Amino acid sequence: MKKIHIYNTIIVIITTLMMLSCSWFDVGSQSDRNEDEMYETAEGYYTSLTGLYINMGTTKLYGGNLPLLALEPLSQQYTISDDEPERLAWSKFNYATEYGETTVSDIWQTMYNTIVNDNLLLSKMGSQANDMLGEDVAQIMNGEALGLRAFMYFDLIRMFNASWDVNSQSSNVPFKTDFGFALGKKVSTEEVLDSLSNNLIMARNLLKHDPICGNNTYNNKYLNYNRNERMNYYACTALLARIELYRQNYQQAANYAMEVINSGKFRFIDETEILKTNIYGVEEEVDRLFMPEMIFALYNENILVASRTHLEGLSKDFIKSTDAYSESDVRQNWFFKNPSANNKINLIRYQRSTLSSDSYKYKNPVVPMLKLSEMYLIAAECSLMGVTSCPSAIELLNTIKEARKAIKLNALATQQEIWQEITHEYICDFKGEGQLFYYYKRQNMPTVDDGYYDGNTIAISPLQYTLPLPEYEKQFGSPSPTLPDGDSLSPALSKRRGSTNW
Repeated sequence: MKKIHIYNTIIVIITTLMMLSCSWFDVGSQSDRNEDEMYETAEGYYTSLTGLYINMGTTKLYGGNLPLLALEPLSQQYTISDDEPERLAWSKFNYATEYGETTVSDIWQTMYNTIVNDNLLLSKMGSQANDMLGEDVAQIMNGEALGLRAFMYFDLIRMFNASWDVNSQSSNVPFKTDFGFALGKKVSTEEVLDSLSNNLIMARNLLKHDPICGNNTYNNKYLNYNRNERMNYYACTALLARIELYRQNYQQAANYAMEVINSGKFRFIDETEILKTNIYGVEEEVDRLFMPEMIFALYNENILVASRTHLEGLSKDFIKSTDAYSESDVRQNWFFKNPSANNKINLIRYQRSTLSSDSYKYKNPVVPMLKLSEMYLIAAECSLMGVTSCPSAIELLNTIKEARKAIKLNALATQQEIWQEITHEYICDFKGEGQLFYYYKRQNMPTVDDGYYDGNTIAISPLQYTLPLPEYEKQFGSPSPTLPDGDSLSPALSKRRGSTNW
């Protein structure tokens, strides 16, 4: 029997799980467990799947780097302190610093660690799992694991491979679907996305009994957890919309996006839900993340620390300008002109009081992973590309703008003006989520808004859009899919616009 190291940071995992107070999260004090023993009970399956979400929520991934610290500075919407020269260099696409190399390595290693963990769980989702968990529950968990793996691989593709328009045969991201030491396959973006699309279609079928669909209820603690904070049926559908748009299958992308929109499961937040104060102006209820719009939001508290450290203080990162937003735009609630920092603009989307007595004011700390407004933007883009099965791009954009209390697009807007408004909405609607840089790269834009929304731009080359491979990957080959030895990875559980015209 193999002995396997379950997670890299077992103490962090145990602490987080204890906070969630669910029985199957009690994994004990051992960091090494027998693989077979792990899956002898239903609790082992629950623990393994929950561990994937925890790994994804670390600061190295979606608890810090991917929504905030690594990708947001590349969007050119922030000023970076001169006191952090290597982070400043990173924001100017100089990845060859110690900070840059560490950031790239952290993302790569932790993502592959989690993928390998996911692969092991998927390998155990057979008849034994059906017997222990019940067939419906086992299928839902299997669908979640498939969806999570597709989500992670697609983000690796978006970061480390060239964009689709530049080279759809780019093959920097090894595709590994097992949990051993064997090399992953060196395959092209086109091949990987074919596989991810097929996996997500399979996941949707497995998730047909997902409680979020409203067809079933279960006497099961795991499935009774907030399904918007899990890789649910509609999250897999939304991810398919994102992937099909990326590879320019516009009809399919529109179909998936409209399925989510028409499901009625998600809605735009009402202005009155964002911030409620008492007569003294003290906050009583706060939702700057716009939770009713979340198709998949990843629960983690690391994002609070990352935001507090880098975006909410008197130094570090500031928003350059809010001039992209009309005065009445409800997204103005995301920003604070800090009088103690010469009225520089803090991003406060994730901000919350640190007092335990104030916890009732906030919903769970989460990172937006897939949300309703993106589905409208995907459908709008598909409409512009000739898809007639969805509403017009103007209608879709104006639905977002009405919800945001922003200035609507003229009904006689030209195609170029519509494209500019799609870009405008990506600039406005994804602050603190890491998605704007992905949009620029997908569109292969040679120049982008400089952050002040005054017509000035910054040049970006195709090479700057693609993160370099970690040094050890370069040394092993071009690229090498092998996983580094040691505890850093657990081996077993482990028609487009060329520029912005304002």
